[in-house]
Amino acid sequence: MPSLEAGEERATTSAGERKSEPLNFADRPDEPLGGQFIALSGLVGFIAALALRLARVIQPSESYILFGWVLGFTLTPMVCLSLFVNKVRVRSSTGLAGAAGSLHWKRCFTKYLGLLVTLAGLAGCYWLFPEYSKPFYEPCWKMARVVAWPVLLASFPYIVWVDRRQKAPYDAYWQVGQLALCRWRVVQRQTIGSHAAAWAVKGFFLPFMVAGGAQNLEILTANGFDLRSFDDLYAKGINFLYALDVVFGAIGYCLTLQILDAQIRTTDPKLVGWLSALCCYPPFGHLFQASFLDYRGPFVWQERWPWAQHPFLYVSWGFTVLVLHGIYAWATCSFGYRFSNLTNRGIIREGPYRYLKHPAYVSKNLAWWLMYAPFAAFATWQQCLRSCLLLGVTNLIYAARAWTEERHLCSDPAYVEYCRWMDKHGLLAVARTQINRLATVFMRRSVVAQP
Repeated sequence: MPSLEAGEERATTSAGERKSEPLNFADRPDEPLGGQFIALSGLVGFIAALALRLARVIQPSESYILFGWVLGFTLTPMVCLSLFVNKVRVRSSTGLAGAAGSLHWKRCFTKYLGLLVTLAGLAGCYWLFPEYSKPFYEPCWKMARVVAWPVLLASFPYIVWVDRRQKAPYDAYWQVGQLALCRWRVVQRQTIGSHAAAWAVKGFFLPFMVAGGAQNLEILTANGFDLRSFDDLYAKGINFLYALDVVFGAIGYCLTLQILDAQIRTTDPKLVGWLSALCCYPPFGHLFQASFLDYRGPFVWQERWPWAQHPFLYVSWGFTVLVLHGIYAWATCSFGYRFSNLTNRGIIREGPYRYLKHPAYVSKNLAWWLMYAPFAAFATWQQCLRSCLLLGVTNLIYAARAWTEERHLCSDPAYVEYCRWMDKHGLLAVARTQINRLATVFMRRSVVAQP
């Protein structure tokens, strides 16, 4: 397969000039370990944590403690390999200089104040909105109470370390701190707005990831992995992939750190991008689906068709659903610790993204057609048609998400380079080329066959 490395750096106009900065790709060809290897190390850590839990080496008393163990086992190898092998902290895209500068205590305390104000505002939103008082989110708040003080204590030394190396030390946290001190003249509205948008993304998605991950891991490890039938394999496989997805997602929202080159570069500035993303997640997704897009009906695929008479078809259908969910989870894992909706944290071009621009959306939507089989799950053709149309509208929402994401990311030259490569070498480009060749051969044969 042709390499993406050809577009990694801009060429110079003359031999004596140095090359410009590398494009904003998450992985770099000059580093020892690729992005997929880093993600694989996280997967190994995830499986190791599950194995220790099933062997009763780890016996957490509550689901949030289990989630914390799995989270730690998953992120530790990725962070260590990135910092000490790939040494991502020396990348120019981190915004950090190689040598430490002078210590500026006043600026560091102002930044720390900005962080505290940001966290206080987020906590106020959680207290204010009734959604976050639901039992579903309880594991998230229990975990927050455990990690709050260690995180707050570790944050100040980290701020000091980063501040001494930042090329632009008067960042958003410093400006929020100045805002809290009522020093309005030095505050830039655009910087504050970008900061608020980035934290809105993290604040909205992280509780859902933590709570959903705790729930899935508890279900996954409740009765072990005694797989006596394909039904057991299917159920455990779905829970495993969902748990893997939300654990990597939670890691992504936690580790938006410059030292890892995982900071948020930009956030989607358009309302349509936010709306198309938020309506796919609770609570908006549940309300919207229940009121307008309830395509699922009373049956899932195992319960309706006479599978007992067609065991091969039954297993093939279920295995296809698992494969599609596997691609979806693979797409999330490919981000490593950079997963995030509505943001640019470095362009991903490996894993399933080497074949499709939006493998997660494609695989997820195809899986829904097989899981809920709306074309066969009801008694009347009118009900089937209505369910198919509603699922089709859901597919269009994900198409809108893909379009808004591309529009946002196209402001990054790295994503433009990626799109150019995909237009020539991606799965759809290869399929289109093969179809054109077959059509040409067919046309030629038709002409020759004519008398």
